Amino acid sequence: MRKIVLTGLKSLKMEKSDKVEVRHGYRNLKVQYCAVCRTDAKMWDQGHRDLIFPRVPGHEVVALDEKGKRFVVWPGKSCGECRFCTSGRENLCEEMKIMGFHNDGGFADYLLAPEKSFVPVPDSIPSHIACFAEPVGCVFNALEKSRLKKGERIIIYGGGSLGLISALVCLDMGVTPIVIEKSEEKIEKAGDFLKLTGIECVKDTHESEFDAVINACPDPIAFSLGIVKLGKGGRFLFFSGLLKNENIETNLLNLAHYKELALFGAYGLKKENMDQAIPFMERNVCSLEQLIEKIIPPEKALTIMPDVLSGKKMKYILDFTNDHTRDYPEDHQGDCTADHVRSGTDDFREAALGGFCDSVINSIVPVGDELRASAIHKMDNKTKPLGALGKLEDIGIQMSLIQKNLNPSIKRKALFVFAADHGITEEGVSAYPAEVTGQMVKNFLDGGAAINVLCRHHAIDIKIVDMGVNANFDDHRDLIKKKISRGTKNFAVQDAMTIEEAVMAVAGGMDVFFDSHGQETIDIVGLGEMGIGNTTSASAMISTITGITSAEATGRGTGVDNKGLEHKIAVIEKALAFHNLDPENGFEILQKIGGFEIAGIAGAVLAAASKRCAVVLDGVISTAAGLVASVINPDIKGYLISGHKSVETAQKAALSHMGIVPVIDFNMRLGEGTGA
Repeated sequence: MRKIVLTGLKSLKMEKSDKVEVRHGYRNLKVQYCAVCRTDAKMWDQGHRDLIFPRVPGHEVVALDEKGKRFVVWPGKSCGECRFCTSGRENLCEEMKIMGFHNDGGFADYLLAPEKSFVPVPDSIPSHIACFAEPVGCVFNALEKSRLKKGERIIIYGGGSLGLISALVCLDMGVTPIVIEKSEEKIEKAGDFLKLTGIECVKDTHESEFDAVINACPDPIAFSLGIVKLGKGGRFLFFSGLLKNENIETNLLNLAHYKELALFGAYGLKKENMDQAIPFMERNVCSLEQLIEKIIPPEKALTIMPDVLSGKKMKYILDFTNDHTRDYPEDHQGDCTADHVRSGTDDFREAALGGFCDSVINSIVPVGDELRASAIHKMDNKTKPLGALGKLEDIGIQMSLIQKNLNPSIKRKALFVFAADHGITEEGVSAYPAEVTGQMVKNFLDGGAAINVLCRHHAIDIKIVDMGVNANFDDHRDLIKKKISRGTKNFAVQDAMTIEEAVMAVAGGMDVFFDSHGQETIDIVGLGEMGIGNTTSASAMISTITGITSAEATGRGTGVDNKGLEHKIAVIEKALAFHNLDPENGFEILQKIGGFEIAGIAGAVLAAASKRCAVVLDGVISTAAGLVASVINPDIKGYLISGHKSVETAQKAALSHMGIVPVIDFNMRLGEGTGA
C-alpha cells in the first residue's frame, strides 16, 4: 500500500503504508481517485497555518467501503456543538478539522474518514468525475448566500477550473454567466468546455451593471474590477482569497457605499453542499469531463505541483485503482490527411506532371495553434493596453504561428505579378481593350508602374510572370516566362482552358515560387496580377464558391459604366448557368471559368503554404485565386493575409468565406499587387 507524504516545503515522498486502526465513528475506505487541488500545491510551496509535517494531502476524493459502495467525503470534521454548527454553518466550526491539513487525506491507497462525512455516489456519475463534488460544493456554498434568480447576470473573474465550475453552476440555475480570464493560454485550455456549454469566456468586457460577481482568482485588480462592474444593489461573492500584502484603493471601495453593494465571504463548504453537488454532477458529467487535465498514476504527483501552482492547467486526478492509467492530452489537434483535398480532382491529377501538383497539395501542413496562446500572451504583456496595436498584433501572432517561432522574422519579401489575357473580353465586359495587358507588362518590366515604385521603396523583390499574355516579350531579368497559351477561351460559351492547361498553369505558379524560394528563402510573398477581363473571371469564381449572386459578385473592374455593369452581370449569369459548376471542385472551377494568371497565383499560394511562407493577397483577383486554392486544400487558410479591402464587392464575400479580415482600407482599386 502507498501514501504520498508532504514531509516539508516542496518535499513530497512516496512511502509504504499500513491500514490504520479504525476508531469509533470512522471507517477505512479504499481510495479510487483523488484530485489535486491548487490548495494542495500551495501547501507544498508555502505550507499552511494549520499544517503539521508530515502530512498526506488530498481532500477531493472518491473511495469504496468494504462492500464496494462508492462515496465522496466531506473533508471537514466539525464539533456539532458550537454556535456555528448549531446554526447550520458547520464550515465555520470553532473546532474544525480538515482532511489533508489536520489529518491525513486522500493521496493514499486507504483513507480513514468520519462516517458522518460520507456522501453516496450514484451509478450515473463516473468515479473520476465524482472528485469534483468538493469544489462544486464550495461553489454552492458561495452562491447560496447571493440568492441569485433566474435571468440575472453574473460576472466571474478567473477562468481556472473553479471559475468555470462556478459558471456552469450558474448556468444550471438559469443565471447568465460571463467569465473574465486575462490569460489567452487558459482560455484556449478551456476551449472544449466553453464550446460544449456555450459559456462566454473573454479577456475583458465593456458590459456592466451585473447583478453579482464572483472572484475566482486571487488578483486584487480583478477584485476591484468586480466592484466596478456591479450594478446598484449588486452582490459580491468573495470566493477566492487575495494575494497577501496588496492594497485595495479606498476610492474604489466607496462604490460599495454608493451602490449599496452586499459582500459575502465564502469559505469552504458544508456537507449539505456536497449533497447538492451530486445531482448537479449527474446533469453535467460531460461538461465536467472537459475540466480534467490528465488522470495520472500516484507517483506523478511528486512532479506536477509546479504545474498545479501555476494555475495554467486544469484538474489533475490521481488514479489509485491500479487498473490502468488514463491520460487526457493537453490538446486535441485533428490529423492532417489527404481528405482535406476536395473530391472531384482525379482527372486533373492524372494529367499532373508526374503527380507534381498533387504532391505539393498533399504536403501542406495547416498552421497549428500550438503557439497561439503563448504568442498572444507575449503580445498582451507588452507595455501597452490590451489590443492597442489592433491588426498589427494579429499579424505578429499569425507570423509566429506560420513560422512556429515566438520571435518571427521577415528577411526576404518577394512579389510576383502574374499576367494573362482572357477570352471573355469578347463579350465586351471591360472598359479597356485586351491589348492593354501586354502594354502594362512592358511597363512593369520598364519599372514604370505603381507596383514597381512601391517595391523599390520597401525593398521587395519583384518579378513579372507571363502566364498567357497575347503578346511577345524579350528576355528580361525580371520576367519569368510560363506562357500556357495566348489567353484563355471565352468561358461564356466554352471552357476557359483544357484540363491539361489548368494543371500546367497551377504547376507553373508553383514553379515560380519554388525557383525563387530555392535561391533565397522567401519569408513573405505578395501576389498581384494583370489581365484585362480578369475581374469577370474572378467574380464568376467567387459567386460559384461562396454562393452569392452574380449581381452581388460583380463590380466595375477597370471602370465600366452602369449599362456596362448590367451587361457584365448578365454575361456572368449566362456563363454560370452554362457550366453548372461544383463549388467544391477547385480545379474544375479554374478550368471552366478561370484565367491562366489566376491559376498561376493559386499554384503559388499552394507552393508557399507548403514551405510555411506567409502569403499576402491583393484585390479581388488574387483573392479569388486564394479562395480557389483554399477549396483545393483548406489547410492553406492560416497562411493567408489580405493586404487591403478592395472596392470590388466580391472580395468581401471571398474573404468572409475564408474567415480573413483585410489589413488596410485605402479605397484602392489598381491591382498589380499594390494593395499587397
